[in-house]
Amino acid sequence: MTPIAIREALRSIAGEAGPAAWADLSVSTEHPDESAVRGVLYPQGIAAGHCIHGRGPGFAEALDDLRSNWAQARALTDKNSIRRMALAIIEITGDQGECADAALRGAGFDQQQIARLGALACSEATRLAAGGPFRIITITGANAQAAGLLAPLRADITHDLPLGG
Repeated sequence: MTPIAIREALRSIAGEAGPAAWADLSVSTEHPDESAVRGVLYPQGIAAGHCIHGRGPGFAEALDDLRSNWAQARALTDKNSIRRMALAIIEITGDQGECADAALRGAGFDQQQIARLGALACSEATRLAAGGPFRIITITGANAQAAGLLAPLRADITHDLPLGG
């Protein structure tokens, strides 16, 4: 595998885990078995402490083992993410009267997590707090661009407007 292919595989694994995830692959001479290549994934970031390991005799094998171990650990990670998102939905709704996906992105969740876990988090928020049912409002316009959605075209905005007075 090339270094760029390894980096892209690590980005893919970390991307599944969430916006703060960190993944790395290294070669070591210090391990007594034949697994000289070690992979690590920190699903909630390198400072969070919890990590998943993978190993193998080569880069591809270590990445495959890391993916497999992440798949097994993902259920627990999703459960924790659903709980954190539910609490964020309750807090945002209490502060703003509704919970927009842009506000959840501001609270540290990425759009993929919101799309995949949002409905479960709303159900959990409803279970945890009075005032439900809770829901996530999808934002369109300028804030939607962070989610990869196209903002609606506006005829009153042009690129030739003078910026100075």
